[in-house]
Order: sequence, then C-alpha cells, then structure tokens
Amino acid sequence: MLLITNVTAVTVDSQRRIITDAAIAVKGGRIADIGKAADLAPRHPDAELLEGHGMLALPGLIDAHAHSDQALLRGAADDLSWRPYLQEVIWPLLSRRTQEDAQISLRLCMLEMIKSGTTCFVDSIVPSHYDFDALAQAVQEMGMRGVLAKYVLPDALFGRGESPVDTGGFSGEDESLADAERGIGVWHGAAGGRLQVWLGPLVPREEPPASASPGFYRRVSRLAARHGTGITVHFAGTIDDPPFFQREFGMLPAEFARRYDLLGPNVLLINGTWFSEEEIPILAETDTRLVHSPSANMKMGEGFAKVPQMRNAGVTVALGCDAAANNNCHDMIREMKAASLLHNVVMMDPTTLTAEDALEMATIEGARAIGRRDQLGSLEVGKQADMILVDLKQPHTMPIHDPIANLVYAAHGGDVDTVIVAGQVLMQGRQVLVADEAAILEEAQERGLALLKRAGIEVAPAWPME
Repeated sequence: MLLITNVTAVTVDSQRRIITDAAIAVKGGRIADIGKAADLAPRHPDAELLEGHGMLALPGLIDAHAHSDQALLRGAADDLSWRPYLQEVIWPLLSRRTQEDAQISLRLCMLEMIKSGTTCFVDSIVPSHYDFDALAQAVQEMGMRGVLAKYVLPDALFGRGESPVDTGGFSGEDESLADAERGIGVWHGAAGGRLQVWLGPLVPREEPPASASPGFYRRVSRLAARHGTGITVHFAGTIDDPPFFQREFGMLPAEFARRYDLLGPNVLLINGTWFSEEEIPILAETDTRLVHSPSANMKMGEGFAKVPQMRNAGVTVALGCDAAANNNCHDMIREMKAASLLHNVVMMDPTTLTAEDALEMATIEGARAIGRRDQLGSLEVGKQADMILVDLKQPHTMPIHDPIANLVYAAHGGDVDTVIVAGQVLMQGRQVLVADEAAILEEAQERGLALLKRAGIEVAPAWPME
C-alpha cells in the first residue's frame, strides 16, 4: 500500500470537497482511503509513504482530444487557417512520416503530458500504417491511460485518384473497418484496462470529396456498438461545414449526425465550433459528448463552440489540447485557463466559465466524456488511483487564498511535481521514471528536422537570425 500524505486534496467528488492536511491511501491501483492525514496514518501503519510537502493533490487531467502524430510538427504550421494548415503543411508532412517517426512522436507527446499532469488522453486519429501494435505497446510501457482511435475511411475516398488523405494502404472501406476490428480485439482493455481502442472515422466534410458517406457512419456506429467501444470524430468544426450539410443533405450538422447514428453516449464529437443554438438540444437529448480545444480554436481563428450554452443544457463538455502543430503544447493546466478566459470575454461576463468549471471539464467531465466517470476524474475510494501533485509554492502562485483559482489562473504544467496512474508513480520530483527523457528529446529533434527536410518544408523565424 502507498500512503500519500501532507497534501491538500481537491477531490472533485459529488460534494466538491477540498481536504486540507490530507492523505490518500492507494492499494491495488485504486484509491483505498482518503481523508485527514491524522486519521489515515494509524489506519495504515505499514504503508509506504510518499511525502506530499503540502502540495495540491487532484485527479489526473484528461486530454480528450490529441494528435500525437503531430508532436514532431510543433512550430511547423503556425499562423495558418485550417485549409492551408492542412493542405500546405500537415498532409504533406504526415504523408512522409515513417513508423519510427510516429512512435517517437507519440513518446514525445506522452512525455510532455506526464510532465504537465495529464494521465489520460484520447488520440483521435491513429492510422494503421503507423504500426498500431507498436504505438499501443508504447502507451503500455509509459504507464499512461490512453484511448487510441483507429482511423477508418469510407469507400467514397478510394478509387478516385490521388487523395490528400492518407488511405493507409487499404483497398476500401471493408478492409479499413476490418483492420480496426482487429485492433479492438487485440488491444481494447489491455494493460489492465489502461488502454482502449475506439473508432476515429473520417470527418464528414466537403473536402476531401464525398467524405460524408451516410452508410459508412452507420457501419462505424454498429461496429462500435458490437464491441462496446466509442467513436470520436471531428464535426462541425469549420465555418464551411453547416452550409455543406444544408446543401448536400438538407440538414443541420447535428441533424445529419442523428440521422446517421453519429450521436449518443459513446460518441465524442471534436470541436463542434459551428453548432447552432438550435442543435444544442439534440446533443443534450442524445447524451452526446463534446471536446473543446480553446487554444487551438483561438490560434487558428476558426471560431469556438457554444460551451456555456451546451453545459447549461446538460451536454458533457471535456477539454483537449488538440495538437502540437496548432496549440502548440499539451499543457492541460494552461488549457483550463484558456477555456475560462475565452468564454468570459465572449459573453462579457467573468462568471461565465469559472476556474471550478474549467477544472471539472479537465477531470470529471473528461472522464464522463470517455465513458469512465465511475472509474476516473475524482479522488474517491474505489476509483482508479490516477492523480497528480502540483507544487503551488512558487513565486507565480503565491500567496494561496483559493487553491483552485491559483491552479487554473496562475499555475502551468511545469508546476506538476508527481504523476500517478493506476497506483504507479510515473513522475516524482519532476523526474520521469518510466522513460529516458533525454533520449526521447534527442531522437524527436533529429526526426523532426529530417521529416521537414524530406517534405521540402522550411521553417524559420520571421525575424532575422545571425
């Protein structure tokens, strides 16, 4: 048994208790006890002690929208709107990556997540030619909790000449779905349940041509239901999407999703920046979940989801960092602040999205968004022991009057001291224990430069370098 002592525990339980002078007992990968340290110490006299030094203990953060394969592209696609971002940079670079590039990119992404307090992530598009087995093995080795969404493609994308979207060497929809089913069979629930395999269908959009294939999305939904797994898909994320759905199908985006089985409690929609007020009740009635990436939305100038209205209507909204290419980091603490400030200024009301709201989105609502609220997202007896310790005794976070306000508005990922997943300590004293940090950074730098060179893309500062 492990006893984490001398912490302030932000439980995010149903009462939203904050326990000072607290201790947390961990046994068998789960939280066995939580309360005042003075009470827990005599109950667990033989436990191994982990001294918290007065730090803030809170549930591990959940990044519900990530693109691990873009970690090597950090800084390569700045100051671009979504169309040139994809067409001129992302697609050319991703088409030239190797399996080894994808693996080090994932390890770099997880390293950054661990060092900034993320314990669980959703990788929304994982093509099969990356060597899915090797990627899943990497998640298992580094101790994180991951949802890997297998990229699946409709027949409409095949047989139409050269496609900007990587088809992964498949001949058609059947082969794409069959490969995803194999991945689910091998890896879903692996690593003691830390690893899940979902489906990540191609975004329904005018570009690439005919990607909104109704029958395909129904097949994806049936496959997910058969295996008891989830679906995550980029949806209504650009200003061009609603006119496309109206023109081609005579429906609003949410109406299309409802008609063709892309809504429900096992569906996590990405962005949803252009859902109208009229569509919010559809999301709420179907218990569909959405993930919001405010930093990427603001950086690309692509709009923002109606998060306050959605949450008020009962829609579960999680937070995600998106990608190193358009965020440009995976720091969920900074993302919480971005979410709060964005919606407060939009609504011209500083109480629109509070620090507490943002923390809920990054923890308990993130857990609900991936169907794991009974296991993750709060510090409660019986739940998985996924937690982080944050050192707020820093010049930029002192004095502490309200620990949650200081966490969300003043802290950053570099203040995370300790990370624990399923009872395993992944980082302590900011030393990562599950990977060779220096080796990952060195290989990432080498492969990142080589990838840009192969693609013929040059990136340099706008200001002169001597």
